[in-house]
Amino acid sequence: MPHIVFEKKDLISTPSQKDGVDFKFIAKSYNFTQKTRKIEYRIALEHENKEFLLSLKPKNDDFMIKADKVTRLSPVTLVKNALNAYVNLNNAKVLFSNTNNLKLKEEITNKYLKDINYFVDEFKTDKEIQIEIGFGSGRHLLHQAKTNPNIQFVGLEIHYPSIEQLLKQLELQNITNVLVVNYDARLFMEFIESNKVGRIFVHFPVPWDKKPHRRVFSAAFIEEALRVLHVNGTLELRTDSQLYFEFTFSQMMQLSKANVQVKKNAELEITSKYEDRWRKMEKDIYDVTLTNESASLPIPKLGTLRFDECVDFAKVRDSFKDDLLRGDGFFVHFEELFEIDDKSGLIRLSFGANERNEKCYILIQEGKLSYLPDRILATKSNLAAHTLIKEWFHGICD
Repeated sequence: MPHIVFEKKDLISTPSQKDGVDFKFIAKSYNFTQKTRKIEYRIALEHENKEFLLSLKPKNDDFMIKADKVTRLSPVTLVKNALNAYVNLNNAKVLFSNTNNLKLKEEITNKYLKDINYFVDEFKTDKEIQIEIGFGSGRHLLHQAKTNPNIQFVGLEIHYPSIEQLLKQLELQNITNVLVVNYDARLFMEFIESNKVGRIFVHFPVPWDKKPHRRVFSAAFIEEALRVLHVNGTLELRTDSQLYFEFTFSQMMQLSKANVQVKKNAELEITSKYEDRWRKMEKDIYDVTLTNESASLPIPKLGTLRFDECVDFAKVRDSFKDDLLRGDGFFVHFEELFEIDDKSGLIRLSFGANERNEKCYILIQEGKLSYLPDRILATKSNLAAHTLIKEWFHGICD
């Protein structure tokens, strides 16, 4: 990724502006552990209406500046421009830079590829929705979309090569009823209205035999799936793993009432290349289908997390330590503190669900708290963690 190494100089003054980049403040890592460590900095800026941070830290006797991993954004050209602007404003001698000739991988841009905020703010359809979780090569999803043009399909996948492959096929085959999102399926259901989904496909998920907590299926996932499914809608697992099959079936049997159908080695109209390979190996294929039999109540629209509290930064700074707090299915990890001045600073933290978490900062300015980035979605686990974060501040400042 783009970065610049330059001769160490005094930091720039903030606020300041260069080449369309507004530098707002610089925060310095606070040595709360009292151990010898190298000082790092976070540089807050705004460029083309996007706010993010740069990371500045020593490299031997010089400085290296690059994108901060927590707030990095796309397109990468915005980061490249900001790095160049800082070094130019600093009048620093550049020792190494890959910001001008670096051949960056082209950003994935496609009208069918959506981020999670689209499903929070904009997604509306009168069509039935069907969801495929972990679509892989996309062979099954493409077949379903072509066969059912009046259904709105949503494909969830975290593997970027698979996403790119599917997007190309959607364009080549002129398939217009599929939306693709790179997001954790276990949280995605919280953004879908109740009783809107006809089928949820989970075909050949990673079995995670040694880490079952990472599986898509859990009691909470099944509960959320039943909420979004309309009456007679189905949640369908297809797997070559007997352990996964038995685990999922046992989860469904914990429901107070369940309509579950089990099949072994059933034939489908379309199969994935992996299933073709496993059938040649004479592996058994298991299907478990849960049918929803009752309508669910609507849920409120998911919002974002906000603070109303005021805090004393000096108290927070003096009490801060690397701290891991756990709740039922969620956690909060206060990782590092950065000082802007006597009244302001940043806290880097991670929090949320055990299986998928947010990484962000909390900005403290003149006693007020805000998240950076400022759009943290109020999922159930995030909301529980947010409450714990507020209690942590109250414990220090009250």
